[in-house]
Amino acid sequence: MALMDDADLKARTKRTSHTLFHTLKGGSGFETWKRFDKALARELSLFFTGVLYSREVLSQPQRELCAVAALTALHRPNEVRAHIHAALNVGATRQEVAEVIFQMVTYGGMPVVVDALEVYGQVLAERGEPFPAEEPAR
Repeated sequence: MALMDDADLKARTKRTSHTLFHTLKGGSGFETWKRFDKALARELSLFFTGVLYSREVLSQPQRELCAVAALTALHRPNEVRAHIHAALNVGATRQEVAEVIFQMVTYGGMPVVVDALEVYGQVLAERGEPFPAEEPAR
């Protein structure tokens, strides 16, 4: 990726952040980071959201499904919540999100899968969306 001027990077950061996390109630990690160090929070946001999350090597749904999988296996429920929202916001299906969580039983064990599914259920309730198995048959 070519280097961007500061205005382009700020705009890309804001656009990507909105696309991914606009449905996340209570804010993202950025809100917590700012309470401790505003300048560092800005730099982290510019890098993660403006550079890393906006790369075009993977599609946004692929990137977010990877994040959900990794965060499930690492047992990071707060972060998995944010990235489940992001995955759904960029077009991953409810079935795909459930499947990547289920696949993590091999790497993280059943307890992390159960916890991630509980978080996923909370996200679906927040969004007013049905569980994948409750969707009408096509």
